[in-house]
Amino acid sequence: MAKEKITTVMDYRTRDGLADYGFSLEFQPKEGWRVYIVFQPLHRSDDDNSQWPYRATDYDGRRYVNWSAKLDNLGDAKTVAALWAEISHQRA
Repeated sequence: MAKEKITTVMDYRTRDGLADYGFSLEFQPKEGWRVYIVFQPLHRSDDDNSQWPYRATDYDGRRYVNWSAKLDNLGDAKTVAALWAEISHQRA
């Protein structure tokens, strides 16, 4: 019996309060949690993927945080989302 995909939504405001990000945190039994980027502020160089650390696109064209370690719990996925938002905000 296959488990259903579990999804939760997360909004994140950067520590300086200047940018908001939105994430869809999705659990898939074989892969663990994946942090999809639903919303991020527009920046001058959004088309330049080299600027965005740890960002990848899946086979459906959805952007996600390409974290090297498997995320086994929701708390870790939330931490990765927040770290990615902070790093991306500082690079923008």
